[in-house]
Amino acid sequence: MRGGTNFLKSRLTAEWLILFVAMLALLVATQQRGWTQRFDLFLLDIEGQINAPETDPSIILLKIDDRALSQVGSWPWDRSVHAELIDKVSAFAPRAIAYDVLFIEPGTEASDQALANALRSSGKVVLPHSFAAKPNTVDGLMPVYPLPLFRTNAEGTGHVALVPEEDGVSRQFDLVFEIDGETFPHLMVATLALARQTKWQNEAVAGDERDTAYVRYGEIGSIREMSAATVLDGSAPPQFFEDAIVLVGATSQGLGDRYSVPSYAGGILPGLEMQGALANAMLTDNLVKRASAPWTLIVQIAAIVLLFASFWRLSPRSALIAAIALVAGLFAVFFITLMAVNIWLPVGGALLAIVISYPLWGWRRLTSVSRFLEAEAAELGGLATLPSSHKSEGFDVVAQQVAKLKQLTKGVTGNLTLIQDVINASPDAMLVTDGDGAVSMGNFAAQNLFGPMKKVQGLQLRDLLDAAGGELDEERNELDLGDGRTFWLASADLDADVGSQVLCLREVTEIKEAERHRRETLEFLSHDMRSPQVAIIGLAQQKDAGLKAPERFGRIEDQARRTLKLTEDFVQIARISNEGLEREETEMNSVLQEAADRAFPLAHKKGIKVVFDPHEEPFFARLDPFAVARMLDNLIGNAVKFSPENSQVTLGFDVGTNGQAVVLSVADQGPGLSPERRADPFARFGARDTSAGPSSGLGLAYVKQVVDLHDGEIAIEPVPGGGTKFVITLANV
Repeated sequence: MRGGTNFLKSRLTAEWLILFVAMLALLVATQQRGWTQRFDLFLLDIEGQINAPETDPSIILLKIDDRALSQVGSWPWDRSVHAELIDKVSAFAPRAIAYDVLFIEPGTEASDQALANALRSSGKVVLPHSFAAKPNTVDGLMPVYPLPLFRTNAEGTGHVALVPEEDGVSRQFDLVFEIDGETFPHLMVATLALARQTKWQNEAVAGDERDTAYVRYGEIGSIREMSAATVLDGSAPPQFFEDAIVLVGATSQGLGDRYSVPSYAGGILPGLEMQGALANAMLTDNLVKRASAPWTLIVQIAAIVLLFASFWRLSPRSALIAAIALVAGLFAVFFITLMAVNIWLPVGGALLAIVISYPLWGWRRLTSVSRFLEAEAAELGGLATLPSSHKSEGFDVVAQQVAKLKQLTKGVTGNLTLIQDVINASPDAMLVTDGDGAVSMGNFAAQNLFGPMKKVQGLQLRDLLDAAGGELDEERNELDLGDGRTFWLASADLDADVGSQVLCLREVTEIKEAERHRRETLEFLSHDMRSPQVAIIGLAQQKDAGLKAPERFGRIEDQARRTLKLTEDFVQIARISNEGLEREETEMNSVLQEAADRAFPLAHKKGIKVVFDPHEEPFFARLDPFAVARMLDNLIGNAVKFSPENSQVTLGFDVGTNGQAVVLSVADQGPGLSPERRADPFARFGARDTSAGPSSGLGLAYVKQVVDLHDGEIAIEPVPGGGTKFVITLANV
């Protein structure tokens, strides 16, 4: 017995050491490969939402918004308008002006000279520049400055390069960008230096200040702002800009200067407001710096050392408490360092190691105990009671319990009980048949499938399957039930002499469904994707045929775009199938209006009006905004595609009873669905109408999938006078 206990102790010690080394390796790999980067960014966003920064009143955002565009005209503006705006703002005596508009292409000579004169006259304007790929290099970059006429007359330039995180959200800014030893300050660094903010003078931006900085976005609208239209029409109060740091830039949705930001900051922000958040963080000393990799690793290793020390010395319950305390401590370190000293110390790697190592260690201890008890039960015939002189032995508390329990083990009570316990523990339906092929035993899963064992015992397997409404394919060993489920049947001899067997039925419904999807995918690749590629090859080889080059290249482009559209539709269906929904509070009027706006270019070509009458009041629903937006794009795109010229596509929105559902509708004046499509309008790769161009049928399949994932319903109704109306009801949960 002592030899078995010593063996258990040695084995657990070895496994403890192996697991400890594996967790240290996991920490290093996690830090190098960024496996928990998204989680750490999520925590960073939570802190940013809780610890909103104060707002510096000297910052003013001068927005080129929809009102300014309506007043002045469409974008891009003539350079003389920019010159007028700079002259008027400069007259108000601001400290500095960051004019966040790229002037890299020449305009008219007169307007360019007017802008240059305004820059020179102001003496307070900093212009942005970007970066581009450096010719004849693999990954080299070079600065792309404003035109020399503007650069020489501006007081400075600063880069506006922005590299989002791996989740696509922009939180970080390079205060100083370096290329081949040459440094390029950020636009806000150059602007604050011009505004005589000593800390941000170019020569002072050194050491840690050159690192990437992270920004907490404050409450939307907290920074003072004004429309450029107010300045241009002369109604701006002069004292509003006096001694201010003015940031000028485009904020209108149609100008495209918008980026993903954390959801607490609105999800999407114009570049100007992001520049304002950065300037505010710089002025209020709220820039967040990431802790160095060595310090991050040291803190996380310390947590894992403490965790494994608790594994070694504490009972399972105390070790659990220690693990919970370590998790809480890591969260505390994360938030305290951020809030107190603006240092971001990622702890995701340590949390991941704790989450993995604790159940693994518990499982290994329980597995060792189980194996030890099983071996002892097989070896010993049974003992009555513990002797009075018994002393617990073992490596830790669990090992001592094992040493004690092994004295009380009496052996196995019988093959029947053992078999019943084993098969009851299986999640698969299991049956035992006797030598005559009659069912003699079944586990809980089998009873759920076929009914109570009292009714099942004694039945032949064929009779049992018939009673359950199943059909057995003996060639494939597959059982198909009437409710659509499929099971794989496996058997093994229990006693070859008697002829008894153990039968296992494992459900493979999802596997069969996956096979069906694979077959559809192969059909898609072999036909839908292959056809345009064959057409492209054929067109590319017709150099000397009757088609002229522009027409031939146009057809090649059409086929290539068709391939891209097919690929995008297929990827979106696969993505939402695998990842599901990400519900969030969504304002429905905005979703529908933005969908109408996106459809405008295509509809405009055919003279089609996309009409949307917003709901009287803003209404928020918990939906996946991206999935719903793409669903609407598919429906509106089909409506525009199949509608005649100079017709109308109507979008509708209503709220269900007590706000528990939202009802969306898209109606067109087209010919309606073809008879083939009406039979199964939402089938992947099914029959489709190609009268308006090639179609894969994936668009409506995606629509149906989004509706199903939202626990919704979709109806197709005819429109009086011709057309089709899709009515979609989505649950608001």
